[in-house]
Amino acid sequence: MTLKEYNAKRNFDITAEPKGNKNSSKKNLKFVIQYHEARAKHYDFRLEWKGVAISFAVPKNLSQDPKHKRLAINVEDHPLEYMNFSGTIPKGQYGGGTVEIWDKGIYLPLSPMPKGLKSGLLKVFLFGEKAKGEFVLTRIDEKNWLIIKKQDEFAFSKTKISKNPFDKIEPQLALLTNKIPTGKNFLFEIKYDGYRIVAFVEKNKVKLKTRNNIDYTKKFSQIALSLTSLSQSMSMILDGEMVVFNEKGQTDFGALQNNLRTSKNNFFYVVFDILAFNGTDLRQQKLLERKKILTRILQGCPKNIIESEYIIGKGKESFEASKKLGLEGIVGKKIDSVYSGTRNGDWIKIKCSQRQEFVIVGFLTTEKNQNLSALLLGYYSNKKLIFVGKVGTGFSDIMKKELRQTFDKLKSNKSFLEEKIKEKNVIFLKPKLVAEIKFAGFTKDKFLRQPSFVGLRTDKNAKNVVLESNDEKNKN
Repeated sequence: MTLKEYNAKRNFDITAEPKGNKNSSKKNLKFVIQYHEARAKHYDFRLEWKGVAISFAVPKNLSQDPKHKRLAINVEDHPLEYMNFSGTIPKGQYGGGTVEIWDKGIYLPLSPMPKGLKSGLLKVFLFGEKAKGEFVLTRIDEKNWLIIKKQDEFAFSKTKISKNPFDKIEPQLALLTNKIPTGKNFLFEIKYDGYRIVAFVEKNKVKLKTRNNIDYTKKFSQIALSLTSLSQSMSMILDGEMVVFNEKGQTDFGALQNNLRTSKNNFFYVVFDILAFNGTDLRQQKLLERKKILTRILQGCPKNIIESEYIIGKGKESFEASKKLGLEGIVGKKIDSVYSGTRNGDWIKIKCSQRQEFVIVGFLTTEKNQNLSALLLGYYSNKKLIFVGKVGTGFSDIMKKELRQTFDKLKSNKSFLEEKIKEKNVIFLKPKLVAEIKFAGFTKDKFLRQPSFVGLRTDKNAKNVVLESNDEKNKN
């Protein structure tokens, strides 16, 4: 990326064109198409990249018809200021003639730009007034390229709507650890306290699915409407967390459940990844590239759609800040990792307090608490259900009544636990329900210490509940 050739061709004492200085914008990547009535009339297509405008002379302009391939001659890089230039270049000067802005806007790289410039294959999505949608630039030789409009909803000769490349995923999961990486190979963001939701957006249709592929679109209908508004007839797949904020600005799982129960619909969708855009699968792109794409797409999004903020490096500082703010913890992610849909250590989680899901295997009642006095809990290990103790705090009276109504439908004449338990007068349940539990640790006998009920996890499958442990043990 150099402006030496650009500056050498111009006499800035005569021409009003801007002198070449490298610069960069802080937000969106810009593009411009300028009509240039020089010796040979043509259009100039410029893409902002690395502080300059990569430039192509396009004799017949970009076409919105995928059947029409356009020749594009790669010319010298121009300064970013040139993207706002219109006027007359004096006769006798290089490119003498009038320049007018035909279209301008922002663009989104759909493939890594450095690799594409080197290999000769660029994929970009243009957000212009006239030039819209996905375009592919493919190099023929050293200077000559072809610009081809992809078939999408913005194509003039469209035959089909751009569809997402897949309709279900295995979500990337975080490995529990106590070790916070140093250096700048990881980025860190807040561990949000809500439901993991993947949003499948296709034109004006939205599906919101849990990590177990359960459709929660109706539960979060307002978020679905906002995503429809955001998409502007484009397709995308987003990964994030559905949350409710309390008065302290913290994500609150209990408040999330209360709002689901009362249909208040004041949910927020915190988005931290994008897995596909306009038919292109982005999962093999590096995380930091996906983050940049996400930032551009969420520009001007509805208020209930929030981009997850992150910081590169400074993991220990992030964790200490998380503790002071009373948050659940932080998540660290390798900035160059792909989205593999596994728990392989590319994503890690560091918790400020111990908390995880357990299977509800039964419950107890007393004369004072006839609906519910305590839950019996377990987890799976080698397909066996292991008893981990009981929890008797964290319930409101309304919650106890509602839980009891749910439990009465799942009563069982037998225990599904591997071992016999000492508790008497237990009402056993089929192991279908999952509870989120906060606790202080484990006793020597491997029972929960000081557990407290947080809420039901209707988004989780009981068969997948295992005991969380640090690092390598948690991969299974």
